[in-house]
Amino acid sequence: MTDIILHKSKQYIKEDIDYYCSDIRDKHGMIKPSDNLVSLTCDSNIFHPNPSNDEICSIYYPFEKGMFHRIYIGISFPLFANNWGAAFLRHLMHLVDKDGAVIMPVYAERQGVEKNYWSRSSLESIFQSRQKWWGMSNIWAENDGVMSMRIGKKQPPKKNSTLTHLLNKNIEKAKGSNSITNDVNDHHQNGTLSAIVEQIILNYYGRSKAVTFCEINGNGLLAIETMMSDYVKISQSTAIINEKYNTNDFKKYLNNGFDKKFKATNSENGNLNLSQNFDVITMINILDNKSDSEKKCYVDDMFNKLNRNGILILQDNGSSNMETFDKITASIIDSSVHSQYSSIVATKLNTNINIPHYSDIIFEELKNENISRNNVINVFQKK
Repeated sequence: MTDIILHKSKQYIKEDIDYYCSDIRDKHGMIKPSDNLVSLTCDSNIFHPNPSNDEICSIYYPFEKGMFHRIYIGISFPLFANNWGAAFLRHLMHLVDKDGAVIMPVYAERQGVEKNYWSRSSLESIFQSRQKWWGMSNIWAENDGVMSMRIGKKQPPKKNSTLTHLLNKNIEKAKGSNSITNDVNDHHQNGTLSAIVEQIILNYYGRSKAVTFCEINGNGLLAIETMMSDYVKISQSTAIINEKYNTNDFKKYLNNGFDKKFKATNSENGNLNLSQNFDVITMINILDNKSDSEKKCYVDDMFNKLNRNGILILQDNGSSNMETFDKITASIIDSSVHSQYSSIVATKLNTNINIPHYSDIIFEELKNENISRNNVINVFQKK
């Protein structure tokens, strides 16, 4: 039976495989993959029921239950310790056979918390069970930085997440076609973005303070995923979406009473007249094709809609450099406290501290991001 390994994209394949094949990492050969290991990525647009190394396929195809023996999560794969990540791991457990396992990197507790990555305690708190025929735990510490999960007596709990609906309903309907590609890309990107935003809210408000949330001109997934998080407390979530989205489409994600806490409205011709103020407002790459003066007006308007001590979370990949970005945020700098977060992991950036990572490639990406500060997540807290 096939073993598969999941990667962020093609460029990380060799390093991801080496992590599990290294004699230093795996002295006793307990986790070494088989020779027929097949690579899948999260950014592939090829959906195929029988993946092979002839072409790199997507992990998001609705594979049959128990189709794989072991599933390795590469160190490059962006999997965070939140509801989205738990829903994805639960899905992977559905894909392994009764004697199989999901094998994944875990971080030391402190590093796990600062990145919003999985650590031993976060993994065991959700997925620990007893194996079906043995009395021992279904979660094993294999080697330094590696743990494995096997099928236990009880199913792990279903977490409220937008990803659950995608995996259970949307992809199944799209078998045999590529019509699902855009949906998959949106949901995958939201897996990383929601983890970063969740971490920012935790850092500013903690787990117990109720906050109001508004996503500006996104696709609505961020507003819903953040609202359903088990780790922050969102009392009300609003999505202002553009005309290409139907506000009724979001009902499919809203169960367990979340429909009472969520509101979606269309912006009309770019009009963002908000009827109330919020504690958290996000503006993620919505300013493309606008002049610097138009961007500045948008930012000023949204900042004015924050409650006292509220936070504006802003990313603008369209700004060619930090000088351009400084121009569009010039009016709010004196009225706010500015900080920046990585767009790769859920960690606040510090000029003098490099963010560690198991992947040498991603470690270099993080160092370059910390130096250039291009495309990072900016947070402005209103004074």
